[in-house]
Amino acid sequence: MKMRFLSRQRALSSESGLTVIELIVVVVIVSILAAVVAPSWLNFLTRQKLNSGINEAYRAMRKAQSQAQVQNIPWQASFRQNNGRVQVAVHPAHETEFVPIAVLNNGTYWQDLPQGVTIDTDKNDRGRYETSMTRQTPQGPWRVQFNYLGCPIRSYHNYCGQTSLQALGRITLKSESGGKMRRCAIVSTLIGAMRIGRNNPKPDSTQKYCH
Repeated sequence: MKMRFLSRQRALSSESGLTVIELIVVVVIVSILAAVVAPSWLNFLTRQKLNSGINEAYRAMRKAQSQAQVQNIPWQASFRQNNGRVQVAVHPAHETEFVPIAVLNNGTYWQDLPQGVTIDTDKNDRGRYETSMTRQTPQGPWRVQFNYLGCPIRSYHNYCGQTSLQALGRITLKSESGGKMRRCAIVSTLIGAMRIGRNNPKPDSTQKYCH
């Protein structure tokens, strides 16, 4: 009887030991997989947020251009960073105010871009700001204005071609967590053509690239 009990105990111990070993192996495998997959997953999430953010910025710029043509007065898309969030507003331009006070103080005008996305205010290796859109200060706010013909302009009463070259520029978004990934919404021609730019380390001009 005693021998049977001891044999049973050894069997249980053996089974228990195998289960622990198997558990350790599973934990090791899961840890290895997590270490391999996690960076790719984080890059995927960052890319999705940047793509979503720049698409919203691009749509806002297009809307401002369209409203200017429909209503026959200058409209603008304004960008700012407020309480850790990038925000965009589309509204009529003002003759003297960079962004109208009524817009700045009214949160209903402003749409939040995705959490974790920020405006790139750094300078590139050519000494130019990554976000080259017309700005009030290096830290913003930024704006792009369009006249009634849809041309980019620097000031309210400008006509097509008068200040269109100076009004060209881009809003550049990056991740708050760092990394080299960038997305840009770019006003690229004098008549107001716009496009979205993605990582391109070799600029082909001062305006048509996105680091």
